[in-house]
Parts: sequence; structure tokens; C-alpha cells
Amino acid sequence: MSKSEFYIGWMANAPGTFAKHAKRVLLILFPVALIVAYLLATSQKKFSSANFEYGKLTELTGIYFNKPVPLLKVYDKNREPITIPLVGYGKHGAETAIMEIENERKTSLNGKEVTLKGTLLYGDGKTILQIDKNDKPLVNIGSGSAFSVVERDLGTQTIRGEIVDPKCYFGVMKPGEGKVHRDCAIRCILGGIPPVLHVQNKIGESNYYLIVGPGGEKMNEAVQDVVGEPVSIEAKVMQQDDWIILYTDKESIKRISYAQLRNPGAKVIACSSMK
Repeated sequence: MSKSEFYIGWMANAPGTFAKHAKRVLLILFPVALIVAYLLATSQKKFSSANFEYGKLTELTGIYFNKPVPLLKVYDKNREPITIPLVGYGKHGAETAIMEIENERKTSLNGKEVTLKGTLLYGDGKTILQIDKNDKPLVNIGSGSAFSVVERDLGTQTIRGEIVDPKCYFGVMKPGEGKVHRDCAIRCILGGIPPVLHVQNKIGESNYYLIVGPGGEKMNEAVQDVVGEPVSIEAKVMQQDDWIILYTDKESIKRISYAQLRNPGAKVIACSSMK
């Protein structure tokens, strides 16, 4: 009867057949480990390039409008308008700070050229300005402007994406989206920060849509149940300079699956209705 080789870890040398078997296994596992590591590394999301200029105040001059959300229209060097939505300090919208300025000055800022001082947040081609009443954000009020907001009607569309709060998404938090950020995003949106739909195509290009009611009213409370989750929104779509506005209602926002989000051709079947 031939004796089978047996190896115990504390033995000085492993039997020859055991060593050969171990080498074969390692020769297989090593390239497999390299392939798995490469796939994991390349499948991860890219680190956000968004920025928050914490502690730095910047002055911007433009035309202030309070619809569809508080925003400042500024112009680049080519005289092209850029829309900069305004947010407040912490988890708050800009309405309170603007209202206090208007009450103090006894005038409406809507449609006037103003210079505001605040903290910039920017990323992926979008810019947000945070204003804080403690920073005395109003630098100057100019005269009324003949400039008016012009919207281009893009028709009624159904668009899929994820509802995010733009303040965190464009710089304050990393990550500022997804389920890991859901609780924070809900509090920010309920605090008055306008909800934004983030849409990404198959090659990773993003677009962003401000969400408002059918008549331009706030939709913050209406979207709270689906923030940070895949949704399908049927809306009247309007182009306003470098932002797109979705005019919709609560019943037109449906929760969908991640598979439906990734496959634009899939039929939308609501996972559950919004309360």
C-alpha cells in the first residue's frame, strides 16, 4: 500500500507533490486576483470634482429673479447669461435671507440688478451661491433691468434620474447623492433648497433639471419620499439659458427600479406610489 503524503504546517518542508499543487493554484489565483482588482477599480464612481469655497466670500453682480427659484443671472465674458441658483446657510433655502433684505430695504429685489456676496459651490458646469445673513450678503442694489427671463418650450417629456439637493451635490458633501446621502438630502430639500433631478446617460454625461410645480410653486415637500432614489418624472420641460426646468406635479413623479433607470428603453412600471 502506497503512503499518501501528508503535510502539517509546523513541518520544516512541504512534500513535493503538495508544493507543486500549491504553485499551480497560486499561478491561477494571481492573474484572477489582478483581473478582479482591475474590474473593481474601473467600476467605481469617479470622485466628485465639485468644490465648496468654504470661508471665501465672492461678490457677484447680476439680475435677481425669484422664479422659478431664487437665482442670479450673470453674464460671462461673451455676454452669455449664466443662471446661478441661490441657497441659504446650512440646510436652508435663500428665501429667508432675501426676504429680510427686502424688508430692511423696503423694496423688492425681483428683476433688479444686485451685487450679492456669498460662498460659491460649483461642479460639472453648474454654479450655486450660498448667502448668509451674517455675512451681510447685499452689497448693492441697482436700478430695474430691462432683461427678462426667456424660456424655450421643449414640450412634455418623461425623464428618469435621481432627485438630489444641489447644495450638497455641487460641493458641500462627497458623496452628495444616492442612498448614503438620502437623509441629509431630504432635510436640505425640506429646509427650502430647491430639488434638482440629476440625469446621467450611458457614457456618463450628466444633465440637471430644476423641479417646480405646474405653476412654478415649490415642490420640496412633494418630492421628499423619493429623494435619493430612481424616479421617472413626466413634466412640461422648459429651457432657461443653461438650466432646464421641469414643471410637474406629485402624481407625475414615480419611483422606479435601478434597472429601469439604467435602461432608457424599458417600460416604466412604478415600484410603489408616492404617499
